[in-house]
Amino acid sequence: MWRRSLRFASRGAALLVGIPLAFAAFDLSSESIDIHLDTLRNANLRLVKAAQLSIAPNTKPEPQREIPIFTTPAVKKQFLEPPAAQRSLALDVFKEEYYRLHVPYGEIIYREARKNDLSPELVAAMVHTESDFRASLVSHKSAQGLMQIVPDTARLLGIANPFDPQENIAAGTRYFRYLLDRFDNETIALAAYNAGEGNVERFGGIPPFEETRAYIDRVNNRTSRYRQRVNNTYLATVRMSSGGL
Repeated sequence: MWRRSLRFASRGAALLVGIPLAFAAFDLSSESIDIHLDTLRNANLRLVKAAQLSIAPNTKPEPQREIPIFTTPAVKKQFLEPPAAQRSLALDVFKEEYYRLHVPYGEIIYREARKNDLSPELVAAMVHTESDFRASLVSHKSAQGLMQIVPDTARLLGIANPFDPQENIAAGTRYFRYLLDRFDNETIALAAYNAGEGNVERFGGIPPFEETRAYIDRVNNRTSRYRQRVNNTYLATVRMSSGGL
């Protein structure tokens, strides 16, 4: 009985509220139908009160169970804090834009680094150390272009024009990926890139060449600086966008 009364009350309330909304849909003012909001509220309250009084005295309403939205602190943290994957994705998007705007040939460097599963910071540091971003550079050993690829290696890699930035960086990163897979060590791969695979095999590791050791140190230092600049700029941008400054 009391449930039927409640259903009646709810239907009546819906009808009372629905009338002005229906007229509003036809662009009619509330004055034209002589219905006021206070009257609607009072009628709604009377209907609900009457339904409540119709409940039997000994009948207890069913207890309402409260279901927590977050059952544990870990679940709460998972839903309310951005996942690590999302934060990593945001950093990658920012990094791509940073390289495009602030690093010479940065768009090519970032794209080819990702294509060969290499750190963009490492590839930028190699290009910086090899040629100082001079696409037309030729060394005294006849190494050419941004990543200073010697003619024999250029032929093996199928480079048509070693002075084309896209071709040169694509070939250089592909070659370094091969060295990294072969020696399974980034430092040894850098030594092989600078001194040649044969010298690394002959000396069983980093050759005792001052030029090669200095090259490795410069690349490592510049890699760290590029990574620090990107991260610092990213954090500063996040703080500014969130009103932290």
